[in-house]
Parts: sequence; structure tokens; C-alpha cells
Amino acid sequence: MKKLRRQAKELLHAASKVYHYRRDITADARLQELEKAVAEVEHMLKDKSAEAAPFEAAMQRLDALLRKIGGKIYPKTFWSDNLEVLLVAAILVIGVRTFFFQPFIIPTNSMYPTYSGMNAVTYAADEASPSAARKVFNKLTLGAKHKSVFAQNSGDILIPMGQSKNGPQIYKERVKGRKWLVLPTPLDEYTFYVGGEPHTLRVPAEFDMNKLLLQTFASKQSKVVQSSQSKTGVAWDVGRSIDAGAPIMRFDITLGDALFVDRLSYHFKRPEAGDPFVFRTNAIREELGRLTGDYSDKYYIKRIGGVGGETLEIRDGALLVNGEPRDEVEAFGRNAAKEGEYSGYINQTLLAEGREMVIPDKTFVALGDNSGNSLDSRYWGFVPDKSVIGRAIFIYYPFTKRWGPAE
Repeated sequence: MKKLRRQAKELLHAASKVYHYRRDITADARLQELEKAVAEVEHMLKDKSAEAAPFEAAMQRLDALLRKIGGKIYPKTFWSDNLEVLLVAAILVIGVRTFFFQPFIIPTNSMYPTYSGMNAVTYAADEASPSAARKVFNKLTLGAKHKSVFAQNSGDILIPMGQSKNGPQIYKERVKGRKWLVLPTPLDEYTFYVGGEPHTLRVPAEFDMNKLLLQTFASKQSKVVQSSQSKTGVAWDVGRSIDAGAPIMRFDITLGDALFVDRLSYHFKRPEAGDPFVFRTNAIREELGRLTGDYSDKYYIKRIGGVGGETLEIRDGALLVNGEPRDEVEAFGRNAAKEGEYSGYINQTLLAEGREMVIPDKTFVALGDNSGNSLDSRYWGFVPDKSVIGRAIFIYYPFTKRWGPAE
């Protein structure tokens, strides 16, 4: 009887849902019939002396009636049973993300070594490729994705070059791709010519492929040449030949640090110098567009180098505020001392050597810890307070030495 009573409670709960969800489209006679059947089961449930047979018969009558008028609500299916749970879960996730903690993945290395963006782990020509098990392990622990391109024929390696306002650069094409097989995402496609035959490789648009190509192929023998094979008519002859079947490139792209951003605290306290903070680029869209050619809105993570009312200067790699070295967090001191992988702040544009930056009220200066590889306030100015999203608080993935509270 204990099991029967539990089933009766579940049936009555289903009857209540059917009544409230479908009473406006159900005939009055059917509703009265439903109320009568519900009352019968409720009476049996309350009657401690009720026998099993009539109790089951009453439940069967209610079940049969619910099947007639329940529509998609009854009998239960996966979606009817779980749709409300899924909707509530989605609302909670959206609410937490909007008002409390937002996940953010760092794409670039502008904050390195404090935080890491996407990086590459390369494999030498004579080194074995990772096994399937190793690829899975690297994927789970580091978010690593293996990339490789093998020569289909023998010959010299040429890489097409393009022209930019800064001179020749490695040519790439922006193409459409899919993230997790569903979400659209931009990819950069690079082409290698081996003996005149094209070989292509696609990587995430945020990945610094140029740096990897230079590390892999730059040598005294490499040179820029005229080439009819390249769409641009110019190519980089890397000064290297390769045999058919040999790897042109093999590497893993490791995921940038994934962290939680605290969206709540800045509603109660002002952002402070030294905070690692995330902000929208909507207010500086035009300036960034002129610098990068990309006018889309993005999220950036930098460190607050200064707040409204302060005067900043970079001198000998150190960040100075009102003439004194900035020391609120370790990153400031490490850059000033050029300690380890911190190479010091670099004088550029708005903070060129001898220049000071006076910060207006309700704005912030955003600086990358990796000053030599950071597009920050030195180039485009100030971040208005309305663009600030929140403070980085915890690196939750991947599982590296940086895992834990964000510095």
C-alpha cells in the first residue's frame, strides 16, 4: 500500500497540472468528471482502511480520464516531464550569468603570464603524434585541440603573403566554422604550397598563428619571393623542402584560461587600481576598428592601471601614478622589476616616453600585464565605467598552475 499511495500522490499532482493547464479548452462536463475522479482518489488516499483493489480501480479511472483530456501534458513524456525543470534551470543560469558570475575564456596572451590565452604545443618532425588516449586526456585537462597538416607530395614549402599598412604579412582567409558542431564561429584558414600543391589548415580566429609560423619556419634561408602560386603574387619561401607524407606542421592549441567574472561587487564598491577586470568594447568600437579592422563588439580582460583623477606615466618599464611607482598588486611590481616573464610596461602612443595620461572621472585605464603583446589604453584611451562588466575572481579551467583565485 505504501507504493500505491506514492503513485496516487503522483497521479493527483498530474491531474492538478492537467486541470490548470487545459481547463480553458476542456468542456465543463469533462472538468466536472475530472473533479469527481480526483475527489474519489483523494478520499481513498486519506482513508487508512482503504483496500488495494478499489484504490487501484479509482486510480485507473482517473488515469483513463487524464489520457483523454491531458493532451501533451499527460501521459508523461521526457519533454512534458522535464520541460519545466529545463526552463527553470535555464532561467537560473541566465540569471546567475547576468547578475552574479559570468564565465569568460581568455583568447589572447595580453595578460600573460598572470593569465594565459590560447597557446601552441608543437611536435618535432621526428616526434610521434599523440595517441588517441593522449588527445582525449589533453582535451579534458587542458582543453587542447590537435592540429596537423601533412604533405601530399614532395617539394619546397611556400606560404602566401599579403600586404597590410605595416608591410607584408602572412596571408589568411576568414571562413565560417562551427563550435561544438553547432554554434557558428570564425576561423582563419592558412595555405601552404608544397611543390605547387595547396594544403590548408584552419585555426580559431583568436589564435596567434603568425607567431607559431615564424617560430616554426623562420631561418636565414627563408625569404619573400614573387610567386604565381600565391593569390597575392607574393609568398614566403621558408627555405625548406619536404617529402610526401611528412608533417608540415603538428601542434596542439591549448585553451585560454577560463575564469569566473564577479558581476555583483562593483555595484557596491568602485573598481580599484590593480583589479583584473572585464569590459565591453562598445564604447571604443571605432578606435579598435581603426587599429584592427574589426568593428564588432567584444569583451576584453585587462588590469586597471589607473582610475579617474590619477595621472599615469611609464618610466623604465615601471607604471607610475602621480609620480610614484604603482604597487597595489604583484603584477605592477614584477613588471617594474622585469621579473621572470614580466618584461615591463612599454612606452607607446598615449603613454609614449615622456608623456603623461590624465584620467577623466568615471573612466579607467586598462593595461595588459604582457605589455609588448597588449592592445590596451595606450593605443585607444579610456574605458568608461558604464562598459565595465566585473572583476575576474577564479580560474576554473584548465587544470594548470594558474588554477584557483585570480590575481
